[in-house]
Amino acid sequence: MFKFDRTRIFILSFISCMLILAGCGNGSSPASQPASSGEASAGAVELKLVSFLALDHPFPKDMVPLWKEKVEKALNGAVKIRVVGGPESLPVGDQFDAVRNGVVDIGFNVSSYYGHLMPEAHSLNMSPFTPAEERENGYFDYMADRFEKNNLVYLGRWLSESPYYFWTNKKISSLSELQGTKFRSNSTYHEVMLALNMVPMEVNPGDVYTSLERKMVDGFGFPLLGPRLNGWTEVTKYLIDEPFFNQNATIIMNVKAFQSLSPENQQKFRDVTKEFEQEMVAYFKKENEAEKKALQEKGVELIKLSPDESRSFQDIVKKEKWAVIEKAVPDQIADLKKLLQ
Repeated sequence: MFKFDRTRIFILSFISCMLILAGCGNGSSPASQPASSGEASAGAVELKLVSFLALDHPFPKDMVPLWKEKVEKALNGAVKIRVVGGPESLPVGDQFDAVRNGVVDIGFNVSSYYGHLMPEAHSLNMSPFTPAEERENGYFDYMADRFEKNNLVYLGRWLSESPYYFWTNKKISSLSELQGTKFRSNSTYHEVMLALNMVPMEVNPGDVYTSLERKMVDGFGFPLLGPRLNGWTEVTKYLIDEPFFNQNATIIMNVKAFQSLSPENQQKFRDVTKEFEQEMVAYFKKENEAEKKALQEKGVELIKLSPDESRSFQDIVKKEKWAVIEKAVPDQIADLKKLLQ
């Protein structure tokens, strides 16, 4: 049984009621009977989808519509996916619980926001493989089993080939020069910063620009896509061109909503997502290459570490993240390392 405080129960119950009323208002049909692709004329099953990021963010802006379109086309009208919105419609911290408890049916999320509830999900960051390779080597199946224990169906990844970088206003030539620098952090790389003797700072996304401008922080961690469009690069001089970690973005679905579909359509959901992943990887590879050029054109200077410094940095990244995972799920660490190393 999962435990919630009374405030969270009230919030989720209120949101659930509002979503149900909204569905009734537009004539949607509940997912009460298994639907096959040949049953479209009887009325489509409506599934509600929520994103942890605003829908106009560079990460989900093309991915959510692409996946939605592919699913609806493959199921030939048997399913209609209604995109509820991003964090403005459902707080990020509540989205994982909202999916597994059926408040919404599908979530485009990241383990950064639910790793405290499912610590093994942090291993998504440690995968050196493509989504296709994860499906071949057993890691996808392992994680699917873990998600199932949380009342969820793991359909696949929706963001890959988008590693993290450190962005800074201090030009460095070695890792030792990061000591004492104040960087905006998050749970994904907090321990890495501590290991480098940096000073992690909690800064809300909306306050990053001002914090950089006023020199309250010296830099931040983030993938390539986002900082330029957010305006952060207007007050950031350098990008340490040393990518680290895989992404940890997942498409998860409520198990009851999934089981309301016919076996045929359940398989189509899986097949479509597998196909989608290949397009997604190619998309972000192209976008990241273009973004790196755009950053340089805007005056952001790339800093390359020496081969020795690069190896040292990557060793620190791996050591610190695996230590976090091992502390949280010691009984799973051997299996996870076997699958990902």
